[in-house]
Amino acid sequence: MVAHWVVWAHLVASAGTLGLAAYVRTLPDRPGAGHWVVALLFMAGAQACYGAGLVVFDETARMLLELATLGCIMWAGVTFLSFTLAYTGREHLIRRWPVLAIATLAVFVTLVGVTNPFHHLLWESFRMDPLAGMATVRYEIQPFLFLVTAGVYTVVGIGSLNLVETATNYTSSSLRQAVIVALTPVVPLVAGLAWLFKLGPYPQLNLIPISFFPHLALDVYALFVRDVMELPAGLQRTGKRAAIDDLGMPVITIAADGRVIDLNAAGERLLDTDTETAYASAVSDLLDTDIDLSKGDQQFEMAVNGEIRTYKLSLSPFESEGGTHSGYTIAVQDVTTEIQRKQRLEVLNRILRHNLRNDLNVVQLRAKRLAADTSDPSNRDHAEVIRSTSERLVTLSQKARWATRALDDVAPQLVSVRPLLETVVDDVRADTNATVDIDVPESLRLEVDPELFSVVFTSIVENAITHNDSANPQVAISATESDAWVRFNVRDDGPGIPSHERAVIENGRESALQHASGIGLWLIHWGVTMLGGDVTFEVADAGSTVSVRLPKSEETADESTPTAEPV
Repeated sequence: MVAHWVVWAHLVASAGTLGLAAYVRTLPDRPGAGHWVVALLFMAGAQACYGAGLVVFDETARMLLELATLGCIMWAGVTFLSFTLAYTGREHLIRRWPVLAIATLAVFVTLVGVTNPFHHLLWESFRMDPLAGMATVRYEIQPFLFLVTAGVYTVVGIGSLNLVETATNYTSSSLRQAVIVALTPVVPLVAGLAWLFKLGPYPQLNLIPISFFPHLALDVYALFVRDVMELPAGLQRTGKRAAIDDLGMPVITIAADGRVIDLNAAGERLLDTDTETAYASAVSDLLDTDIDLSKGDQQFEMAVNGEIRTYKLSLSPFESEGGTHSGYTIAVQDVTTEIQRKQRLEVLNRILRHNLRNDLNVVQLRAKRLAADTSDPSNRDHAEVIRSTSERLVTLSQKARWATRALDDVAPQLVSVRPLLETVVDDVRADTNATVDIDVPESLRLEVDPELFSVVFTSIVENAITHNDSANPQVAISATESDAWVRFNVRDDGPGIPSHERAVIENGRESALQHASGIGLWLIHWGVTMLGGDVTFEVADAGSTVSVRLPKSEETADESTPTAEPV
């Protein structure tokens, strides 16, 4: 009767383990799921072989079932390790030589087991020793089997430590998940020690296969109660590694002495090597340039596919958990195109600001002389067109020069806003009949670059006056404050900014068919962006409103008493 229940207990446990494996197999996209399925299959195999062996009294057949049981137990330990590596985001280590060596040794042990009847390295004196009607056996365990068991225990221990180590570096929920999974081998390990050293009243009974049943119970609890496969402990590590690998920018991790520890995928492509080959090599040798580890950013040139490319290095030191400086991460950015673009812009800016302005001055001088010619009245008309057109181009050139200087050299400082606006208004409305009202508190101060602030509001007010057909353009500047922002509204009574010009700024690019008529709106957009704010354009029947929102510094935010900012 005892034999009946023990056998059925093994077979039911095997069926339950197979059922769990079948369910886990439906989760192929979960980290480690495939490896867990294989581990469960070996556990189920050990339970089924041992349960069947308890009713087989033929010594040869019983010995084969005993070998199959021990083989499945060993391979369950090996695949448990591969599962923990995949589950904790370290699946790439499975293909590294230490894990491959463990798998190779497991294959060797399997072959030793199959041929044991010829050399007796695992056991000798195999004999039947029935217990309570069960076909239990006895044999003398040899030192090699002790060594193999110790190896299996070591492999399982490494897997469990890997789970706990990973989880302790992340969230408490991940820690609970990993501890549950790490505890699952404990009962089989205790049962293995009892069998190995013949402890207990029935040393001929191997309790390892049936001990997989509590292992199975913990697995089910981890899977269905703790969602162990939904948000596994290593998912954060996998995500971080994927983020670095998918960054597209080469990232090199080096020790404090400059030797390579790791490369991401882009780094391997840049250096035309892999992490294993580059490991412990001097980073200066790999990049073929001297790297100064005391500097945060530096540039170097390197030949790539026969082309000289310029790269920028950004070094970031990192520390160990104990706070000791351990090394650096180096982000490598290809800045060749950026440098070439900057050179082209410098040349074009020089042509626009210098050559074009000088040549237009010549055109203006000639136009004045042509206008002085009274012999042909049409010449005066032509001269006036030339003069007005060249003046617009000179003004455009001056704006470009002013904008370049303001945008290239931003130096924020705490300034009073109203005096700046008054200076802007006085300069813009000179020689016009425009009326500009300023409703901005004298106490309002912001941390901005004064010249860039002036460029922005000069462009806004000038645009409001210049494009207003009224004999007396009306412009009003007001400011409202909130906790962290100041919103300036510049209203005019003109025809409004054309929709196609606003669309260019909103889209952020120009084309041959859609472009702005000048650079005024671009100056507003660029300037406000560099000041850390945003700008919107609204057009109504009564005119336009340009809204500029700028951030307060902590000092000005603490000083002010905010009013409700209009949405």
